[in-house]
Amino acid sequence: MYFLSLIGQLANWSIGQLSYLASCIYTNDYSLTTKKVSDLMNKRKLTSPTEVTRLLAKYDFKCKKRLGQNFLVDQNTLRIIINSLKLNREDCILEIGTGIGTLTSALSPLVKQVISVEKDKKLAPLLEESLSSFDNIEIIFEDIMNFDLVNFFEQKRIKDENIEKIVGNLPYYISISLIRQILELNRYLKVAVFLVQKEVGERLMAQAGNKNYGILSLVAQYYSQPQKVHIVPPTVFYPQPKVSSMIIKLDIYKKPQVQVGNEKLFFNIIRASFQQRRKRLINSLSNYFKGVIAKAEIEDILTETSIDKSRRGETLSLEEFAKLSMAMGKKLV
Repeated sequence: MYFLSLIGQLANWSIGQLSYLASCIYTNDYSLTTKKVSDLMNKRKLTSPTEVTRLLAKYDFKCKKRLGQNFLVDQNTLRIIINSLKLNREDCILEIGTGIGTLTSALSPLVKQVISVEKDKKLAPLLEESLSSFDNIEIIFEDIMNFDLVNFFEQKRIKDENIEKIVGNLPYYISISLIRQILELNRYLKVAVFLVQKEVGERLMAQAGNKNYGILSLVAQYYSQPQKVHIVPPTVFYPQPKVSSMIIKLDIYKKPQVQVGNEKLFFNIIRASFQQRRKRLINSLSNYFKGVIAKAEIEDILTETSIDKSRRGETLSLEEFAKLSMAMGKKLV
């Protein structure tokens, strides 16, 4: 009778609750006692706007627009994010932005450990309640932009706790600079799945000649293969933002797919080419590298690489920037 009652209530369970039950069955974990099941059944859904409103009111928490605090309250979106990560029980995963613990709690039953970095310490008492049922979650109250990620990953490696997947609902004000920082950690990471403003997602995927194509596009595509997973409307958040969002997956290359020689020079060439988007390439490069390499030499390099000097930087592909970097690097040796 007990399990018949349980089956009748499955429709009301959250992703985290169902995932935990499924993982216990899959692994023959018979520690799923009556008490554990009851705890799961009594756990309120963090994707319920009513529950989110209750928690925020209980802890007198006001969402801060400057921190981009728009909490996910949609089961389907949560499911899509989790499926994109291709998780297994041995994964240790890093989450950026704990929020009220919605994604954190859904990840927990599926992996070995969730480490979540949250800037707003005022969320601490709320998280104590919302994540009280989970014992494999570590919350670090730090500003991710000031957090020493390299040291963090190295320390985890020493402890044999390799983290190869990262996930988060990123506020617009940090998303662009943070994504670049994360991609530069390609020696540690394999996959990143982010919920970002739609505009940011489009810039990450844009190809040469597209209006959204720029430095971010080239950085993202040098280090990874960006892939649009799903467009997300404002209605899946509380409070609702004014714009749509995108779930984007970055399959991070262990080694970039193009040879550029000197990476610093490569990114300087890209920066020079986009500082004034409408300028001809020969003018952009000669202005930027003035005193380092003569304009006539830059013209020779462009001829050598079969790139018309009258083109604009926004029309060059990643492969063409790579060729340009290799050729210019030889001249500067």
